[in-house]
Amino acid sequence: MKPFLCFLTCFLPLSISAQNIQGIVEGNNKFAFKLFNELKNSNSQNLFYSPFSISTALAMTYAGARGETALQMSRTLDFPSGGKFHSDYKYLMEKLKQGSGGSITLDIANGLWAQKDFKFLDSYFELVTSNYSSKLNNVDFKDEMERETTRKSINTWVEQITRDKIKNLISPADLDSQTRLVLVNAIYFYGDWANAFEKQETRPRDFFLSGQVPVNVPFMNERGRYNYFEDTEIQAIEIPYKDNTASMVIFLPNKKEGMDEFEKSFGYKYYADVITAFQSTDVSLSLPKFKTTYKILLAGTLAKMGMPLAFSKDDADFSGMTGNDTLYISEVIHQAFINVDEKGTEAAAATAVIMEAKIANPFPQMKFFNADHPFIFLIKDNSTGSILFMGKIMNPGG
Repeated sequence: MKPFLCFLTCFLPLSISAQNIQGIVEGNNKFAFKLFNELKNSNSQNLFYSPFSISTALAMTYAGARGETALQMSRTLDFPSGGKFHSDYKYLMEKLKQGSGGSITLDIANGLWAQKDFKFLDSYFELVTSNYSSKLNNVDFKDEMERETTRKSINTWVEQITRDKIKNLISPADLDSQTRLVLVNAIYFYGDWANAFEKQETRPRDFFLSGQVPVNVPFMNERGRYNYFEDTEIQAIEIPYKDNTASMVIFLPNKKEGMDEFEKSFGYKYYADVITAFQSTDVSLSLPKFKTTYKILLAGTLAKMGMPLAFSKDDADFSGMTGNDTLYISEVIHQAFINVDEKGTEAAAATAVIMEAKIANPFPQMKFFNADHPFIFLIKDNSTGSILFMGKIMNPGG
C-alpha cells in the first residue's frame, strides 16, 4: 500500500450547519476509519474505497432491518439513534449535491431492483424511494435469462453514473434464483485543483515501496500556502479543489518504513485532531501522480465488525421490508476508482447490497444418526408395548 491515505472530504464534510445531520456525518466518518482498520491489512496493494457509498447503500438496507439485526447494523455503521434518520440522510445528500457545480462535479445515485412477484411492504419502498431518490425496478431474478439481463442493466446503470469508471460491479455468480432485492449506490466525483500543478514541473523520482526497491514514477510539484500539520510522527496537508468545496487530505509518516507503526494510532479521533490543528503554511509540495482501482466483497468484513445477523440465513430480520424475516444479505460488493493528475482528481465508486430469500429447510428438526460404533437394540410390539427382542451389537461382522 502506498504510504499515504487520501480522503475526498467533499463526500464527508466536517462542518455542516444543519444540526440534525451532524450525527450522520460523524457516524459515517467513524465508520470510514473502522472499515479502514479492517481493510488495511487485506493485501499489500493500494487501498481505495468510498465509505459514503457503502454507508448509503447499507442505510437503504437498514431501513428494512428490525430487532437485533437493526441494532447490530446501527452500532457497526455508527448510525445515530433517535431523530428522523432517513429524512436526515436525504438532507445530507441534498447538501452534498448543492456543493456540486462549476469546477466540482459530484453525482450520487441510488437504485433498487426487486423481484416482481415477491411481496415487499409498500411502506419500505416508499421510505427508500422518497428519502434516497431510489428508482424502483421490478425484475425477475428467478428466470436465468432475465436475471442475466437485469445484471447487465444494473452494471450499465452504474457505468453511466460513474462515467464508465466502475465496470462489471456485479458478476453472474453474485445473483441466483434466490435473489430478491439488489440495492445499489453509485457516486462520481471530479474536481480541479484550486492551484493546478504545472505539467512542465512534473519530474520522475523514486517512490520508496515498503521494504522493497524504489520505483521511478512522475511527481507533480507546486509551491503555495496549504493547511499543514506536522509532529514527530507525520506530516499532513490539505490540498483544496477549486472554490474550496472539497479537499484532499494526505497523511505522510516521517519514516519511509513508518506506515505499519502509524496505522496503529490512525483513527477517527486522530484525524479530527489533525484537521483542527491545521495551520496555513508555505509548502513546497511534491506528490506522485497515481491511478488505482479497488474491488472487495464486504460481507465477511462487516460481519466481523459487528453485524453478523444481517448475513445470517437463519436469524437475519429484515421484516421492515417484507413483514416477515424471509430475507438476508448475501453479499455487499464495493468497487472504487481514483485518478490524480496535475489538473485535479477523478474518483468513482459503487456499492451493491444483494439480498436473498432464506431457503426453508424441508426437514427443520432433522438429526443425523450414524451407527458406526457398538449399539443396543430392541424389537417391541406396538399394540401392547411389549419388548419382543433386545440385543447389543459390538461387531456387525462377527
